[in-house]
Amino acid sequence: MKSPQHMAKLINLGLTDILLRYKNTVIFGEDVAQKGGVYNVTDGLFKRFGAKRVFNSLLDEQSILGTAIGMAHNGFVPIPEIQFLAYVHNAEDQIRGEAATLAFFSQGLFTNPMVIRIAGLAYQKGFGGHFHNDNSLAVFRDIPGLILAVPSNGLDAVKMMRTCVREAYENGRVCVFIEPIALYMTRGIRSDEDKQWSFEYPQPEEEIPLGEIGVYQSHPGQRADLTILTYGNGTYYSRQATDVLVSQYNQKIKVIDLRWLSDVNVEGMAREIGDCRNLLVVEECRKTGSMSEFLVSGLVEKMPTMPKTMIVAADDCFIPLGKAAAAGLPKQDEIVKGALALLKIGALKETVVQ
Repeated sequence: MKSPQHMAKLINLGLTDILLRYKNTVIFGEDVAQKGGVYNVTDGLFKRFGAKRVFNSLLDEQSILGTAIGMAHNGFVPIPEIQFLAYVHNAEDQIRGEAATLAFFSQGLFTNPMVIRIAGLAYQKGFGGHFHNDNSLAVFRDIPGLILAVPSNGLDAVKMMRTCVREAYENGRVCVFIEPIALYMTRGIRSDEDKQWSFEYPQPEEEIPLGEIGVYQSHPGQRADLTILTYGNGTYYSRQATDVLVSQYNQKIKVIDLRWLSDVNVEGMAREIGDCRNLLVVEECRKTGSMSEFLVSGLVEKMPTMPKTMIVAADDCFIPLGKAAAAGLPKQDEIVKGALALLKIGALKETVVQ
């Protein structure tokens, strides 16, 4: 498809390709078949591939993941969907205690290949609360051998999904693929009209290898005044903040998008930060038990000279309801304020918050 599309549409196209390429893949979950999922990400797949490849599950996450384990034992590569990130917590032991441990305790004789798609993270507008908005990823990072993918845009999502399915198919890996709900339909950075967050569908052979980070530079080839280290929604809001820091404060900014949260490419991060003197870690999960704790400690070990560092993270609080659903989460203005504090630049000018 040549016309640029948002993330939800690109993932839909990517799943279509995967079902065509891997004949032993199946997609299932709550309302993923005829309805096409809560956000229409699986729209049309049931009609095209039928009930043997795309089917609805019980409204029970333990059953969904248990079905995935059973199918993986019998030659399938299941791609189960958990409807919201908060819903996985009552079934997380199916991943930790069963799927991810099988290869270890069987000395590699048996595996549970699967790619668990989870619509997750916060920033949803107009509704939410802790059952639909959830910014907790710590439970996945604590499982040895598990691949944790968090794309920030549709182009990366397709390429990373291909990598995850290939790793499951070829190497028996258990993958958790987090899809940022708030970015499903996002088309632009400043507004939908600018189309900067819309992308053409990638060629079939294109993938993003495990651990490969993404880099955006406002001034390519020049040393950045500030490096922002982030992922997921944080990448999107950091790009918004970059526009402000460049246009209003004449700063040179580099944004590093982690993409893969397990295993994290700490050496790659350190190389990209290089001799930049200021590092801002933008963390959409709660500061306690978040990625930022590991990122800073990992860089302290790897970098000969650590830059001046600040963390802008979500408050240690559950996600509020309704119109307050984005309160306490890092957004454009919080990122700009943190950057200005690091750079020792004066008060934040009035900006337009998207």
